[in-house]
Amino acid sequence: MPSRLDIRHLEMVLALKQERTLGEAARALRVTPSALSHRIREAERRLDVLLYQKQGRNLRPTTAAEILADTAERLLPDLERAEQLAVATTIGVRHIVRITVAIYNSYHWLPAFLGRFRDDHPSIEIDVEADAVLYPLENLAADRVDLVLSPGLTVPPGFERRPLFSDELVAFTTPDHPFAEQGFVPPADFQTETNLTYSMVREPGFEWDRFWKDAESHAAREVKIGSVEAISELVKAGLGVAILSRWAMTPHLELGTLSATQLGTQGIDMTWNAVVRRSAAQDAPERTVAQALSDWFRETANA
Repeated sequence: MPSRLDIRHLEMVLALKQERTLGEAARALRVTPSALSHRIREAERRLDVLLYQKQGRNLRPTTAAEILADTAERLLPDLERAEQLAVATTIGVRHIVRITVAIYNSYHWLPAFLGRFRDDHPSIEIDVEADAVLYPLENLAADRVDLVLSPGLTVPPGFERRPLFSDELVAFTTPDHPFAEQGFVPPADFQTETNLTYSMVREPGFEWDRFWKDAESHAAREVKIGSVEAISELVKAGLGVAILSRWAMTPHLELGTLSATQLGTQGIDMTWNAVVRRSAAQDAPERTVAQALSDWFRETANA
């Protein structure tokens, strides 16, 4: 039996699930609210079922709409990936591996890596899913990405990590900040500073665990900024300091717009990993990419 709905209806129910209002969903789909309302009524007529009920200015999905939205959330990314792969087969590509970089969204290393990887593995194409940066492991678990570059020494159950290279967490400031003249920064020196942080979550192995926990002094003020790009701009403007990955912030250091100083007398080392789903087959293309990343970072000394 042919489907009663088409792709634009699935895009509709997914947009209405992801956005807060009909107007926002319409903007996401690049249609007018009236056109989206017409599409809803059309889908309801085709199915002969109510999909949404008005609740003030919002639409409340019925169980039928929720079922369609859950299916669309799985189906549409797979369809987009299949279309990309179908087009890519004309140049010999057989697999597309979707990657993202956790937290930092840093890709200064990617052009050089791709130059080598494409020569060695012409049948595998790499796509960057930059939008997956906020919840990388959740997106990996949901099969929205295939590989995540992520810092840390552990991963949750269901994932495997392949260590790539060593890095360190450092204090980032403007080049004329007093920290920039010091060999290292003890916790006490943050007493007069605003610390701009990506997350308030106290993760083991990072600055909360290894720099702040046993310190008698802490930053005078702490502000959560949910974007590393925003943090770097605020630090450049002299509106605070930040503790971030030295490697991920390499472009700013090379331009001289930021300065990095070691944390404490011993520093805080960290490891970057290529993380894949444990269920991935041993010959899966994402494992091939993970091995290639490991080899490349070792050979190029962190690019």
